[in-house]
Amino acid sequence: MKRTRFLISVILFVIIFLSSNSFSQNYVHYATLTGHTDRIFSIAFSPDGQTLVSGGADTTIRLWDVFIGKHKKTLTEHTDWVRSISFSPDGRTLISGGSDTIRLWDIAAQKWISLGNTLLRREFTFSPDGKVIACSNPDNTIRLYDATTLIYKKTLIGHTRNIFSLSFSPDGKTLASSSWNEQIRLWDIGTGKHKKTIDGAMEFAFSPDGQTLVGKGGTSKHRRAMIRLWNVNTGKHKKTLTEHVGDITTFAFSPDGKTLASTGLHTTDKGYKIRLWDVDTGKHEKTLTGHTRFIASILFTSDGLTLVSGSWDKTIRLWDVATGRHKKTLEPEISVDFVSMSPDGKTLACSSVKTIHLWRATDTDTIDLSKYLNLRKPPKPTANQIYTNAIRAVMWIVNPGIGEGSGVLIDKKSKLAVTNAHVTGSQNTIDVYFPAPDEKGELIKDRNFYLTSGNVLKRLGYYTKGHVVAKNEKTDLAIIRLNGLPETAREIDSNFTAPATKAGELVYILGNPAKQELWRWTLGEFLNDHQDFLHIQSDVFGGNSDGPVLNKQGILLGIVARSDQLMNAVAIPIRHINRLLSESKVKHSRFRR
Repeated sequence: MKRTRFLISVILFVIIFLSSNSFSQNYVHYATLTGHTDRIFSIAFSPDGQTLVSGGADTTIRLWDVFIGKHKKTLTEHTDWVRSISFSPDGRTLISGGSDTIRLWDIAAQKWISLGNTLLRREFTFSPDGKVIACSNPDNTIRLYDATTLIYKKTLIGHTRNIFSLSFSPDGKTLASSSWNEQIRLWDIGTGKHKKTIDGAMEFAFSPDGQTLVGKGGTSKHRRAMIRLWNVNTGKHKKTLTEHVGDITTFAFSPDGKTLASTGLHTTDKGYKIRLWDVDTGKHEKTLTGHTRFIASILFTSDGLTLVSGSWDKTIRLWDVATGRHKKTLEPEISVDFVSMSPDGKTLACSSVKTIHLWRATDTDTIDLSKYLNLRKPPKPTANQIYTNAIRAVMWIVNPGIGEGSGVLIDKKSKLAVTNAHVTGSQNTIDVYFPAPDEKGELIKDRNFYLTSGNVLKRLGYYTKGHVVAKNEKTDLAIIRLNGLPETAREIDSNFTAPATKAGELVYILGNPAKQELWRWTLGEFLNDHQDFLHIQSDVFGGNSDGPVLNKQGILLGIVARSDQLMNAVAIPIRHINRLLSESKVKHSRFRR
């Protein structure tokens, strides 16, 4: 499936972009993205370049289809300004920092994943391999989390003022953090120990090879016009770049790390200039002039040949890095706050106030998007992706005297799950286990582990009690409310009405089959929807009762009810679950979206 998606992307780009020389092509404006109702604070491309995400003062995050310039989805869990957003390296997780807290999002399911800490501030970063998340806290500490399981790993203690910025070194072994007292601390990620302290900057960046740290300015006046370079290994100061005569606003390394670009407010001549520096020698090489107002954003293209700058003078300028010459000007007719470029360098985005503009490099003067629409059908998830997205919503239910079965979390906010009425029996309280990860992040599937580790699992939230709050014996359904949830638990991906499914289509069934490893999945073939049941041909075992049945997109169709020895199984359709929720008047948030 990944190879198919890759080939489609390659074919599409070959069609659109015939030349690799960006300056032999036109940059054609092809989309204006509107929908935010207040100022946009951040934009970012997904690693595959297919999605652009934006966040702003209207407390929303919006996802946009880059190819056709259309709105895809709005995420609304934040309650205050969304100030920063970033994709994980694999593109499967989005992290957003607001004035309220930090939130993680499962992009496939488009659902919020909680880190379980409402006190988190808005500074955060992924490690380059996507395995670790670092977040700052109001108590001037930094917390590290496993990005897969979201399990807390360790706390880094040492800062005495609020943390201003965080960044991993390119090899992921070192974390750098700065605070408002113009102090940068370097931490060993493996041990959590403080390595070195560097004084003199608040904003900083690692060079691409991770050997040099560049920092600019601070709160003190004499440092606001300085750029300083340090050796990461020794912490020693290497060079100070002082050609700027006003406050430095931003800087960026070229991809090869040999050139540093910086912008400043030149108060003596009222100029707005970009300077290029040789990183090895510290020599000022070129000055780029032409912008007439504040330069808000700069970046290098992935080949390092072009520098892109966006300004409040309502222009985006493209510069030849080798010569320092101005090559092209794009005019969005708005003051530019942020500029971002897709990883392949072919799509350029800029934002201002509530609007985003998109340009594409092409050999023609216009872009006909209609012929590409058929190529933009949502990719079909693989079986492993469906399992990964859904398995953390599946529970193992143990009811002494009755037996065991499965369950599925349908409402994380209200802690509601659904199971079969026959699994609960006459009991009002049952034992519920969620899948727990081992030290490598892999799910533990050994039954005996869960049965003998109740105290540990309870403390971590993987074991809890479920209380029956609604039941319908006729449809064999029971709604249970859980005492607690692990932070890794996910609400099942479902619609309010079951998606259309044709006879012969494959379905995926998750659950905990008896006398086998827990949290497994099996394939089935959808037969029909008849007499209040979904009829499926599948090798479903005892213990799979109330395991979710998912279609080929990973959407919930229903839950397993029973099966026979001839691979005939029936499932209770989702419409009965919605009906029981409605008729029982159980407090829930199922219909909040």
